Amino acid sequence: MLRESDLRELVEFDGRGNPVLSLYLNVDPRHVSVDRYKLKLRHLFEDAHDVDPADRARVERFFDLEYDRQARGVACFSCQKQGFWRAFTFNVPVENAIMVDRRPLVRRLVDLLETYGYLGVVAIDRQGARFFSFHLGSLEEAAGELGEDVKRHKQGGWAASRYQRHEDEAALRNLRRVAELTETYTRQYGWRRLVLAGADDNLAAFQHMLSPEMRRLVVGTTPLDPNASIQQVRERAETVALEARQDYQRRLAADLVVAAGKGAGAALGLNPTLDALQSGRVYQLLFTEKYETPNGLVRRCTACDYLSTEAANGCPICGRATEPLPDAVNTIARRAIAQGAQVIILPPSNPLNEQGENIGAFLRY
Repeated sequence: MLRESDLRELVEFDGRGNPVLSLYLNVDPRHVSVDRYKLKLRHLFEDAHDVDPADRARVERFFDLEYDRQARGVACFSCQKQGFWRAFTFNVPVENAIMVDRRPLVRRLVDLLETYGYLGVVAIDRQGARFFSFHLGSLEEAAGELGEDVKRHKQGGWAASRYQRHEDEAALRNLRRVAELTETYTRQYGWRRLVLAGADDNLAAFQHMLSPEMRRLVVGTTPLDPNASIQQVRERAETVALEARQDYQRRLAADLVVAAGKGAGAALGLNPTLDALQSGRVYQLLFTEKYETPNGLVRRCTACDYLSTEAANGCPICGRATEPLPDAVNTIARRAIAQGAQVIILPPSNPLNEQGENIGAFLRY
């Protein structure tokens, strides 16, 4: 199970002159047979350059002997010359990719965590709720809360009205208790986003009972039967998480374009983003999925690690030699994460792209 500590370790790892192999493979058993994903793995190795035979052998051993064939996606990172090996499996889809560089390819993991990580699902009805913790496709029922029994009274007359009022009050007490537990479990499980599931009228009443902090975490709602299976809850949570992520990305990118146009705490374009990154001012880094800079455009100083598009004749800071980056965007993303910035990977069609740019950042100051 991928955690923030794992991501931090990958961000900080350096092959120290030895190549690091990063591999992402779609192994979804619903769509890809074992023979097909092993064939794809072979093709990825054939297309990659400078793969250390020891790293290739380690990956192949993992898929032949260690992988249990239960996941939908796998990510492997290997630098056998440094004794480094990490493998992660996910129950959410990943896109096939391979890269050999001095550091691991982390930006795809960031996108998975931001979309499907640390999500709480609260399935609500008038009698209480079921709580689920959803992380990278793995879902477990966290806890349940059964409140006062609430039944619609069918008898007419004055007594029926009194009974109904009592039952409505009981339902409201149940929802208030669920709101309190939602805050408790959010802290306990470290949820960063919430999906609310149930009937529309219950959800509307429930959201008003949440604290402002909890309401800000709600990314979507969905209808759900109180007796839904774990599989049904997982499918709904995954769908809502993906839709919410895409909507958030579009709105954030649009806000960045506006802020950059006003010169209000934002950078738009490669060079302004690099300048902000070098000075540690990046708060949120945004770039288009599959964005790659032209080969050799961004260079890194071999002495001070300064990144520049104007360093072909030497580092503009210290004058030492520079080298081209094979995957400049991954290096930019990794440095942003190391500085504590959030990384947002945008879909191919987005407001930045519409402005002729593919990368930008909100700034700390």
